[in-house]
Amino acid sequence: MTPGCRPAFLVLLIALLVATPALAHVPLFARNGSSPDAAFVVEDPAKSWVIYDTLPDGPAARYYRFRMEEGERIYATLQVPYAGGFVPGMVLTGPGIGNAGTVPPYVAVPEGSGATAVPGRLPEQPEYEPFTPSKLYELARIDTAAPQAGDYTLVVYTPGEGGNYALALGYVESYTPGEWVRVPIDVAAIHRHEGQPLLLIFAPMIAVLAIGAALLLRRRQSLSPFAVSGAIAGLLFIGSGAMTLMQMVIAAVGTDVGAALLLTLVFAVIPVLLGVWALLVAFRRQIGAGEQIAMAALGALALVAWAGLVIGPVLAFIAAILPARRPPP
Repeated sequence: MTPGCRPAFLVLLIALLVATPALAHVPLFARNGSSPDAAFVVEDPAKSWVIYDTLPDGPAARYYRFRMEEGERIYATLQVPYAGGFVPGMVLTGPGIGNAGTVPPYVAVPEGSGATAVPGRLPEQPEYEPFTPSKLYELARIDTAAPQAGDYTLVVYTPGEGGNYALALGYVESYTPGEWVRVPIDVAAIHRHEGQPLLLIFAPMIAVLAIGAALLLRRRQSLSPFAVSGAIAGLLFIGSGAMTLMQMVIAAVGTDVGAALLLTLVFAVIPVLLGVWALLVAFRRQIGAGEQIAMAALGALALVAWAGLVIGPVLAFIAAILPARRPPP
């Protein structure tokens, strides 16, 4: 990367870091939850989570339990990835909750708890979500204060057709370091949950790696271990950017993307720029401490920017300690 390009790249990276916490939900992939006794427990319900789960053909329900203090905000939205016959609804139960709506008879309400039912309604047009990116249909929303301290339960139910859904719970956007690093893997799992085949999800990465492998094989006799590891890291960075671009196109179809599309472009362009930078460093004629430090820095930036599906940053770190001269013939 030329010196003149670095300020623009840093501006893009800062924009990503500033924008991400404002719209990021930590994904959870629920297990069980098929009954009140086996409810999926959500720790820290104020934190912004998205729980990805599946309902079988109904009547069926899934239960999610969390503890609230009096006056704390309970905020939840229910979404599906595509329009169809599967339109689930929500029920909120807990101490002091007022009875409202019609609670389906197959939804269990704890003794002494009130229940508010919010049936799902399919909107005419999906929303564009720039973070993943993906499209979603918001069916129902609950936004209220906990009347009393105690355990509350959100129930997602369907009277008929089953399917995949996402339950967003909480409103405080925050990530632990482990959650941040795991985002690229989680995003692939989210697209799989949406119904996309793995081959489609990873097709851009496969294409970039195939082209890169062909080019590397042509130069294999002149490549050092540093160059090979750094170049593969760079290709993984570029491939992850290409994956985001493809998902952006898929999600944008049929939605009103507006300015949100620019944010997704930032998420896509930064990994590509990191990849180009890594390739330029890997293929320099003279490799010294400066290049090794640069490769380690690229690995760190890639972890922050979710480039390279975690493997890319690891290879960049490995390249930084590998020999810079090619092995003797």
